[in-house]
Amino acid sequence: MLDPQPLIFRFRLHAWRRNLGNFALIKHRHCVGHLLSMHQSGTHWLKFMLANALSHQYGTPPPAYNHANDIIGGPKDLPLYPQLPRIIASHTIAHPLLRFASVHGLCKLPRYVVLVRDIRTALASNYTKWRSAYGVSFSEYLAGDTRGRMFNHDLWWSLRFLNSWGEVRQKVPKRVTVIRYETLANDAAGELERIAHDLDLDLSHAAIEHGVAVSTRPLMQEKDDPLRPPGAVRSETAAPHAFFDEAGKAFLTKVLTACLRHDFGYDYTRW
Repeated sequence: MLDPQPLIFRFRLHAWRRNLGNFALIKHRHCVGHLLSMHQSGTHWLKFMLANALSHQYGTPPPAYNHANDIIGGPKDLPLYPQLPRIIASHTIAHPLLRFASVHGLCKLPRYVVLVRDIRTALASNYTKWRSAYGVSFSEYLAGDTRGRMFNHDLWWSLRFLNSWGEVRQKVPKRVTVIRYETLANDAAGELERIAHDLDLDLSHAAIEHGVAVSTRPLMQEKDDPLRPPGAVRSETAAPHAFFDEAGKAFLTKVLTACLRHDFGYDYTRW
């Protein structure tokens, strides 16, 4: 395993510069809320549940595919059903300006729902999904690319995402709702209720229960988009911690200790 110190230095060098140039959330602010998520954190599942609850409430067709982009799309997707409250979903990292309450008021920024997951599980899941495309060992993937070019998600991207949104939540807590994947898995209806409340969505209990009921893994697997690679909804990664040998655990612990400023309640000292 590589010495983490040079990587930590390069990460700190690139992170602030890259975050400063990302104005996407300010540009695409005309919506009732943004759903921001870590990769492999249950994004498809949460979007599909929420989209089905909205379609049930407003009487529109349900999402055509399990990515639900026709109801909760990306910043550049045009709303298919204008009568629905517009929610934009992405993996966008927060610009430092979002830490200031005055910016939220002056720019009339929406509320933010941030979906997070244990970094170790997210990394193992991402590597399992993209192993063939990456063509590297897990230890090489774990070392990552501080420039953000080799992988669609790695340790360094996770650090940027969590640190940026952790800062925003700390400075303007009333603007950010944090959803942990593990809590969502234990109480999906309760977490959807919380999202609906914080985004001022008009969703009945029946609509939320419907959204949860039709969003099981088997039902979602039946709604793969034929224009996308198969396997968007997959079985859980088995024993994610088994991917980490002792050197990998030591490497990750050193990096997280040095670089992770906001752990969102996860205890990375325990394996």
